[in-house]
Amino acid sequence: MNPISFFYYKNGYAGFEYEIAKYIAKKLDIELEVIPVSNDSILYKMLQRGDIDLAANNYLSLHHSYPSNFSYTASYFQSNLIAIAFNEDTTKENIYKHIKSSKIIVPTSDMEHIPFQRMKEFYSTDLTIFLDDTSSSFELMEHLVKQDSVTLITWDYLYQLSNLNQLNNVQTFKIDMACKMSFLTAHDNHTLLDTVNSLIYSLLQTKKCKTITDKYFTNNQLLTVEEPEVEKNDNKKNIKYKKGAISKYDEVIKLCCKPYHLDWKLVAAIIYKESNFNPNVESPYGASGLMQLMPETGKKFGADNLFDPVQNIKAGTAYLNYLKSYWSKKVTDSTQVMYFVIASYNSGQGHIIDAQNLAKKYNANPNVWYDHVERYLSLLSEPKYYKDIDCKLGYCKATETLNFVRNVTEKHQFYVDHVK
Repeated sequence: MNPISFFYYKNGYAGFEYEIAKYIAKKLDIELEVIPVSNDSILYKMLQRGDIDLAANNYLSLHHSYPSNFSYTASYFQSNLIAIAFNEDTTKENIYKHIKSSKIIVPTSDMEHIPFQRMKEFYSTDLTIFLDDTSSSFELMEHLVKQDSVTLITWDYLYQLSNLNQLNNVQTFKIDMACKMSFLTAHDNHTLLDTVNSLIYSLLQTKKCKTITDKYFTNNQLLTVEEPEVEKNDNKKNIKYKKGAISKYDEVIKLCCKPYHLDWKLVAAIIYKESNFNPNVESPYGASGLMQLMPETGKKFGADNLFDPVQNIKAGTAYLNYLKSYWSKKVTDSTQVMYFVIASYNSGQGHIIDAQNLAKKYNANPNVWYDHVERYLSLLSEPKYYKDIDCKLGYCKATETLNFVRNVTEKHQFYVDHVK
């Protein structure tokens, strides 16, 4: 499980390769079954035994050490090897000179099987290359962005996922080496290989392919909404709300909260941050409606149409009550329960349980959110932690959840202070 192949989002599934596989399964009119595993060796054995038909784990065509009885499918994505320079004075004109004079770091976990001698020959000079087998590209990017005279060699698709291209002190230089991402199949399953290849070629000709690619590599941030004008002055003490004036859905929210003894202003804060009270919003990952529920969650809690405001709020409050009941048995302090509920609502309960398990493992307090469970949730975007044996759901888009908890609690407090 990783941000490219497959990961759990809220109570649904996401992942670039997952969506490619889902397209293939739909075209074949079969049900897609995903079996998450922790490493390649397990995938290889499952392919050999015929337990699975396709293996997905960002397999690149430059890999040449996979077992000989497997075949690559057609490629559905290509990326270049790039050098990233972290220096405010570096420009596109002088980046080549900067690279030659800087310390070059290569994360071996992401650059497996790359011929580094060829890289040296490309620059026609002796380069100071350091292989790092302890950190991923993402970890190194976060660390090295604060340093000058350092260059990182990684794949362009990882750089795009990192959002470093939004910073001014980062420049990239394309190295003449490309990779092609593919699935693996059993070598002797020619019929499946031909069928999958045909469907991949077909997908590449469609707008859907660009939509999927942009979702993960260009527009990889989840739904964001603009602040309404009245809310831009949140910090001004002279703002007054009339009774029931947060939104036109106030009475529905109150009615749905009443059976569960939920704080309606907290639910309103969640709705505001999820959809800005727009019942027609749908995120790139399929979360829909006012409370941005995944289809699986909506069905579980009684909503057939997530774009219907009443059904959406009914299902959302029922789900919040479920989360509240669960965390109230695990965490005694009511304020901490609120943090855990909000976090679980955004990322899915399983990711918060994983972060709690890591907190226990590293002697932090598993019943306190800030500086404890929150800290270990933030680490679930790093391979060292999301591949930990105590993490059942793997990779998590943690930054989104951390911001969500802060934003919702701030908005909730604002409503408590200003709404009667």
